[in-house]
Amino acid sequence: MLFKRKKKLTLFEKIKYFLFPKKGLLRAYKYLLKRLFRLKDNIHSISLGAAFGVAIAITPLFGLQLVLTVILDIIFRANFTASMLFTIIGNPLTFPFIWFLDYKLGNLILSKKEIIDSSSFSNTMLEIKTAFENSNWEVVMNHISSILYPMVVGGLIIAIISGVLTYEFVFKSLTKYKESKERQEL
Repeated sequence: MLFKRKKKLTLFEKIKYFLFPKKGLLRAYKYLLKRLFRLKDNIHSISLGAAFGVAIAITPLFGLQLVLTVILDIIFRANFTASMLFTIIGNPLTFPFIWFLDYKLGNLILSKKEIIDSSSFSNTMLEIKTAFENSNWEVVMNHISSILYPMVVGGLIIAIISGVLTYEFVFKSLTKYKESKERQEL
């Protein structure tokens, strides 16, 4: 083979380089931005797709992100690729922080007394996940009003704000990029 490695990577090395690329995460981020700028669609559609991707990634709607993004993309004719690129914001590294922020803001808006603090938040989320997997609906229902309801309220507010900001940022960035490309062609 022409492009085969001389020394095969072990499974551990494959996982390590997948999570932490040799050339760095900044290079991967720049690559994603280049992919975004090279999309063949109108600026509004790409910006809308990016906004939907970020907004849906921030909501605590477990496992529904892809479905909701596809539905919003179809209804509003947003760019699907941009949506998927921007849903990367919600990942296993960022979910705990996003969900805790959703919970804090939801409690603030609902004027509820905080039931859990930051140290026990992750334990409670794991308890909900385990109860959900084991179909223990009594435990799930006990946590819905105390944790999930404030998370959804806070998550929707943060999603709307972050979606609008993402739309504006991507729209302005793409406009400048396309204008500079047109000037270079002249």
